[in-house]
Amino acid sequence: MDAITGAYNALFFERADARVKDWFLMTSPWPLFLIICTYLTIIKVLLPKYMKDRQAFNLRTVIKWYNVVQIIGNAIATWGIMTSGWTTTYHFGCMLPDYSMNPEALRMLHYLWCTIFLKIVELLETAFFILRRKERQASFLHIYHHISTLIIIWSGVKYVGGGITSFSPMINNSVHVIMYTYYLLSSEGSPNIKAYLIRYKKWITIMQMVQFTIMIVYSAQVFLPSCPAPLGITVMYFPNVIFVYYMFYKFFQKNYKIKNHVE
Repeated sequence: MDAITGAYNALFFERADARVKDWFLMTSPWPLFLIICTYLTIIKVLLPKYMKDRQAFNLRTVIKWYNVVQIIGNAIATWGIMTSGWTTTYHFGCMLPDYSMNPEALRMLHYLWCTIFLKIVELLETAFFILRRKERQASFLHIYHHISTLIIIWSGVKYVGGGITSFSPMINNSVHVIMYTYYLLSSEGSPNIKAYLIRYKKWITIMQMVQFTIMIVYSAQVFLPSCPAPLGITVMYFPNVIFVYYMFYKFFQKNYKIKNHVE
């Protein structure tokens, strides 16, 4: 028992970034664990049971403002991460995390921490699908992607809040600005705008796959002998990105390539 307690303390406290030890959701893994368990309980048990004999809800206004919040939030997070190193002192080589109390390093950490809340808000999307009786969209890919991304960004903030690890959240947040802008325009635009946008719907998936490729290629330099970056998060990050890329590719094949071939 002592060995287990010692390993737990070493993993979640001794090896963690001391700067975030008292930040909201960062004190231990249990708040994150509770959020994920609550999310799964709601979407797998409570909401399906609630919607069993009910008609689909019209959530157009709610989703409209959800998209607006996501556009603004992701734009601010992208700008914050970008201007906390990537447009000042960072380069595209092996950038190590800065664990100091330097104002720019703390600013970077703050915007990465804010990204956690954007990922938590994204969990609402699954509830929207179920309430609108679009259960097919609440797929394994959708649920896994949301949960795994939340865990990885939380882990990044907990242990390596800055340096090379900040590149992927910056790219991902910027992609989400485009993605939610597309969703907002396609749901609120005129019939002509919707007809125009639908032709480019597949490019949202392509854009996501391109971002995964860029993330993998750039982040792979942590394996170079000349890059002494910590590898702890890498154990989760690389298999997850490759797996999600594969699932997005299968989704693309199923929903676009086959349709185009038939047409």
